[in-house]
Amino acid sequence: MTSMTAQEYRANAKQCLSWAESTSDPDNREGFFALAATWISAAARIEHAARIEESTAATRLSPAE
Repeated sequence: MTSMTAQEYRANAKQCLSWAESTSDPDNREGFFALAATWISAAARIEHAARIEESTAATRLSPAE
């Protein structure tokens, strides 16, 4: 199984925003905006988890004082 990157999540959000702008149906527009927000939130969570993982790895690799 391959994982998507935060950049790919943001690309999906951008596509949803494009669909939202191009639809004339208010319900669809609202749905696309909500979906875009979900993709953006997921991207932020992935980046946050990556920073924690990097920080934890750096701590483990640091020599003990």
